[in-house]
Amino acid sequence: MTRPARQAERSACGPAAVQAVQTTLAKSTMSTTFTTFTTFTTFTTFTTFARFARLAAFTAATAFTALAAPPAAAMSPAEVFAQVAPSVWRVQTLDADGLLLGQGSAVVVAPGQLVTNCHVLARARKVQLRREGSAAAVPARLVLWDVQRDLCQLEAQGLPAPAVALAPKVGAAVGQPAYAIGHPKGLDLTMSAGLVSSFRRNEAGQLVLVQTSAAISGGSSGGGLFNEQGELLGLTTIASVSGDAQNLNFAIPADWIRDLPRRHTAARAAEAAKPVVPAVPAASGASR
Repeated sequence: MTRPARQAERSACGPAAVQAVQTTLAKSTMSTTFTTFTTFTTFTTFTTFARFARLAAFTAATAFTALAAPPAAAMSPAEVFAQVAPSVWRVQTLDADGLLLGQGSAVVVAPGQLVTNCHVLARARKVQLRREGSAAAVPARLVLWDVQRDLCQLEAQGLPAPAVALAPKVGAAVGQPAYAIGHPKGLDLTMSAGLVSSFRRNEAGQLVLVQTSAAISGGSSGGGLFNEQGELLGLTTIASVSGDAQNLNFAIPADWIRDLPRRHTAARAAEAAKPVVPAVPAASGASR
């Protein structure tokens, strides 16, 4: 090999060539690494996004299912009666001598708490609760009242009865089944079936009565009007007594029960704020 050839060989394998190879190798490695990293990142990002998309879809489907979930299943009349009958009691009012004045019905809405119509308690000095199968009467006392709405609440400590659920503020509709349960004429736990006939409102558009075709008789006042889920729509209050009207029966709305404590407190405060009017002394006698 000639000298120029050997010099060319040394130059090809010299430091400059090694550096060039190392530079090329480094660039190739960096390119491969970047490509690998980019591929991995893209795959990871895609996988993460896919997982997030699946999670979002599942969450949305769950939320939609919850929102679109049907209401509680409707029960048969027999099932409604079996569920709510233990919560409907007969109210007996007594005079100061313990003699019976009248009777009506009441519905348990909280442990030891029942609601009824105030007119059921008119002139009563004592109140007691009875129902079919109970050996003794359960004493009760008046704790809340709203005479304007004819809604009163009784307390009976230790009453062995579950509370009923109040129907939602919205959702009731004309034409839906309705069941009245009470103690008409002292006949314990009588059930009648009908429909929600209409909703009666005052001039301000506020609901004041639920009209129903379910029969109501004397003694049913304060009883319950229930829907197919066993929820309380209202307290049976008024029945038509004229000979030319049929199936015109009314209940005060159950939503009033929620508002009773507030209205009772407001009425008591207004009563306490009234000025006391001194009594006018009686004339001692005519002058002569």
